[in-house]
Amino acid sequence: MRQLIDDYIHGSEHPDLVVYRRDFDEKFDLEYWERSIRDMCALGGFYNKRILEVGCGFGWDAVGLSHLGGNEVVAIDILPSMIDGFSECLASARAKGHVLNIEPKVADICSLDEEESFDGIYSSEALEHVHDLTAMFERCYDLLKPGGTLLLRNDSNRFNSSFRESTFEMWKERDTSWEHAEWLKTEIRPVEHANAKPYGAMRQEIIDETGIAFTPDQQAKLVAATAGMIRPEIVKAAETYRDRGTLPTPPKFAWCRNPETGEYAERLLDPFELRDMLKQAGFRNVSLRHGFTKFPFRLANGIAFRPINEFLFDRRGLFLLRADK
Repeated sequence: MRQLIDDYIHGSEHPDLVVYRRDFDEKFDLEYWERSIRDMCALGGFYNKRILEVGCGFGWDAVGLSHLGGNEVVAIDILPSMIDGFSECLASARAKGHVLNIEPKVADICSLDEEESFDGIYSSEALEHVHDLTAMFERCYDLLKPGGTLLLRNDSNRFNSSFRESTFEMWKERDTSWEHAEWLKTEIRPVEHANAKPYGAMRQEIIDETGIAFTPDQQAKLVAATAGMIRPEIVKAAETYRDRGTLPTPPKFAWCRNPETGEYAERLLDPFELRDMLKQAGFRNVSLRHGFTKFPFRLANGIAFRPINEFLFDRRGLFLLRADK
C-alpha cells in the first residue's frame, strides 16, 4: 500500500498538489488512513460495488476505496484544480502498473444526473463546504440504487469546544485579513485561491456596486451583518437597510462564506441536525456514530441519548452518519 500511495501522490506537479504533498510527506499516517478506509468499507459494505465519492479532493480516499475494497469509484469535486491534479496522479499511478478503477470528474453533487446508478455514496471532510445540504441529501437519495448506503464522515463539529474555537478564529482571518488571503495563495492552493480576497472585502464591493449611499459606519455595520450571505441576498439586505434601517443577523455557525460562489470556508455542523435531514430526505436506518474504536467509548456508537453524544463529541469531533435507501 505504501508504494501505491507514494507513486500516486508524487505523480503530479500541479501547484496546488505540491503544497498538499508537503504536508503528506511530513505528517501522513498511512496505518491510520488505511484502517479508516477499511472501516468505511466494512461499515458501508463497500466491496466490489459502484461507489460515488463526493468532495474527493486529490483522490486519496478514492484510491483506498478502489484498492482496498475492489470498488469502481466515481470521484467528484466541484473544484477543477483538484480534479486536474487527481487525474495526473491517477495516470501516473496507472503507468507504473497500479490497477485503479476510478473515474474523476468535475461535478456538483446537487446537480449530478445519474439516478439510481450507485451502490454506495461516500463523503469525507466535505460537508462543511457544501452550499445546500438539503439539496445534497435529496440528490444522494436519488443517485443511490434501492438498498444503497450513504456514509458521511466529518470532524467539523460544533460540539467539540477545541475545534469550535479554532474555527471561529479562522473565520475572522478569512473574513478580514488580506495577509490570510495571501497565505491561501502561497501556502494552501495557489491555483484555487489565485484571486483570493477577504470575504468581508468581497461583500463591501457588492454593497458598493448597488450605488446606495451609506456612511462609513453604516457600511461597516452592513458588511458585518451580511456575513454568510451571497450576492442577491446582500443586495436585498442593502436595500432593506436603506429603506427600513434594519440589519440581518448572521448565522452563528455558518457565516464564513464566499459571497460569490456560496461555498463555505468551514461550517460548524450539528450532527443531530444532519441525522434529521437525512431522514427527511427519505433515508432509513439512519445512525449517528463516533470515531472511537477503543473500549469503552466505542460502545457508544449508535446510542440515541443526546447528552452522552455531546459529551463524546467534545472529546473528539469526528462523527459518522450511515443511512440506507
